[in-house]
Amino acid sequence: MNYTNQATGALALSIHDVRAAHPNTSIPDGAPFGDFVPYAPATPPAHDPLTQWLVEVTPVDVAGTLTQQWVVVDMTEAEVAAARQARVPHSVTRRQARQALLLAGLLDQVEPAIAAIADPTQRGLASIEWADSQAFERSRPLLIQLASALGLDSAALDNLFIQAAQL
Repeated sequence: MNYTNQATGALALSIHDVRAAHPNTSIPDGAPFGDFVPYAPATPPAHDPLTQWLVEVTPVDVAGTLTQQWVVVDMTEAEVAAARQARVPHSVTRRQARQALLLAGLLDQVEPAIAAIADPTQRGLASIEWADSQAFERSRPLLIQLASALGLDSAALDNLFIQAAQL
């Protein structure tokens, strides 16, 4: 059970928060005390966590019981982009990368893409990186170059990393 401080409007306070505010007072669980009033939990409404925030607002009286309330707020475009970027792992293991490429039907295209690199030094570096890396970093220029050769734009590469991290 959470508490609200009706004087400050603070929400989601625990009984420990209430007791910490009044250290020399015995306060039983679930009991109101001064400006601190307990409220019943409510199931949050359905929302899309990729594009919406779930925000707790002031509890209201529902049939005689102070009850938690929620609102769903749409994220701004910048917040959606930031949330999406936060989901993209910085790196995935070799196994995860290879499995994700296999599931995407791209694994067999990696070595031909490396072989198609015109500069022999860059081709050699790419071959070593592909063969010997224990992890693949999303920001590596060579990885981005290979992704482009496989027909993946930045968003598709992000999705591949997200999927790989789940394997």
